Amino acid sequence: MKKRIVNRETVIAFIIVCLGIFIRMVAFGSVPDGLNQDEAFAGYEAFSLLHYGVDSAGYHNPCYFVSWGSGMNVLESYLAIPFVKILGLSVISVRLPQLLLACCSLPVFYLLLKEILDHKAALIGLFLLSISPWHIMLSRWGLESNLAPAFLLFGLYFFVKGIRENFYFILSAFLFGISLYAYSIMWLVVPLTLAGMCTYLLVRKIKVSFSYALTAVLILFCLALPLMLFLLVNQGVIPEIKTNFFSVPKLVSMRDSEISLSNLFSLSSYKNFLQVTVFQSDGLPWNSVEHYGLYYLLALPFVILGIVCFSKNAWRKFRKKEFSYEILLFIGALCSGFVCLLIAGLNVNKANSLHFYILIFETVGLREAYRLCKEKNIFSLYQTLIASYLLSFVCFSVFYFGDYNDRISSDFNAGLEQAIPFAKTLESEEILVDSSIFYSQVLFFDQTPTPEYLNTVEYTNYPSAFLKVSRFGKYNFSLNYDQLEQDKIYLIPKENSDIFETDGFSIEEFKNYVVAYR
Repeated sequence: MKKRIVNRETVIAFIIVCLGIFIRMVAFGSVPDGLNQDEAFAGYEAFSLLHYGVDSAGYHNPCYFVSWGSGMNVLESYLAIPFVKILGLSVISVRLPQLLLACCSLPVFYLLLKEILDHKAALIGLFLLSISPWHIMLSRWGLESNLAPAFLLFGLYFFVKGIRENFYFILSAFLFGISLYAYSIMWLVVPLTLAGMCTYLLVRKIKVSFSYALTAVLILFCLALPLMLFLLVNQGVIPEIKTNFFSVPKLVSMRDSEISLSNLFSLSSYKNFLQVTVFQSDGLPWNSVEHYGLYYLLALPFVILGIVCFSKNAWRKFRKKEFSYEILLFIGALCSGFVCLLIAGLNVNKANSLHFYILIFETVGLREAYRLCKEKNIFSLYQTLIASYLLSFVCFSVFYFGDYNDRISSDFNAGLEQAIPFAKTLESEEILVDSSIFYSQVLFFDQTPTPEYLNTVEYTNYPSAFLKVSRFGKYNFSLNYDQLEQDKIYLIPKENSDIFETDGFSIEEFKNYVVAYR
């Protein structure tokens, strides 16, 4: 009988994982349509490192990119290099690391829940993650900071495994260490979380092999060391480090004021926190979809119920002085929540260390709802609830792949993928570019050689946290609609094409953009 239950559970889990992978892969590369400016820069950095051995600022294998001036995380670019090598620089190649890690997160989340809860809860959690709008949207575009949740999940899973088999602490340390290169906010989340969890293990007198613990600490320290040097460089303590195989750059401007203890005393910090966690939106269409939220709007009561159940179990085991996974996860959630409150202008991706914990609470809440329905003999109510989740998922999917994709195409500047290569084929010494187009997108689709970019780039606001380029190569970003030059090529939004048609220019249209030329 037990063997049959295990087999049935495995089959159901496999089906749910396949559903999750399918919804993340269908129309991959074209939904969302276009390319965000940050993923464009991450892709160009991968292209630059692959072909020229330096990033866009001329550093060999930096631990942190200069990019916009105030820096950018490096992990997305390094992971994209093999895909750029095989597939060339494209929307698909720069988004593949995010897709693969998101798909791997599905079975790992299931295995984590099996470790800390039970097989029914694991299936419920896997189902919730598979259909989660937050995770589906995250998986389909290459924002570098959105790699962090996957590595935090992997690190947490092996940390939990390591409590029973200490060898896994080594893997946990490695994965937590890698997460530091996914998003700079992890520089605070990871040490706080690990310090809290390790302290709890010590208090509960969990036996840990000294050799494995020491190895894990050394691995984490070695992975964090380049970023420690980076902080020292950018605080002016030591000069920047430039070698032919590794670099620690000094940024044009350091954005270290985004995280501050003073934000704990700001009402807006709590308002933003509630906006993301309770109302499941930050107003940014690439992070969440209105009317659906991050985990669907019907999730809130089950998240609250899950927190209540977790609290009861944690308190019961605390009084008995027993080890509790509930307390361990509460420590992780509290550390993530604390860091979120320190962040000015919190949004969905800045809070991405918290989302898996919320999904775990929701899972526990739904598991408790299942128990209550079974106890009261009203299982049809639970079936209705699951059907409501499935209906929400179907409605979200229809909207996301339809109307939403049409709307987001303007935010992601869809059309540049075709417009920029076309403009390059026209004979002209200069291409004038509208200010709505980010220079990272031009670098990406033009595939500008890095030496050419470094030798010709000019800025309008150097030094600045967000540098604005006036020109590089044949691209001029100082377009003046009042002084059109007949021998130039223009890359402009479609709504401005009338000006050029009236003046006798030929127009070639590419979704949201047109190329105007003589």
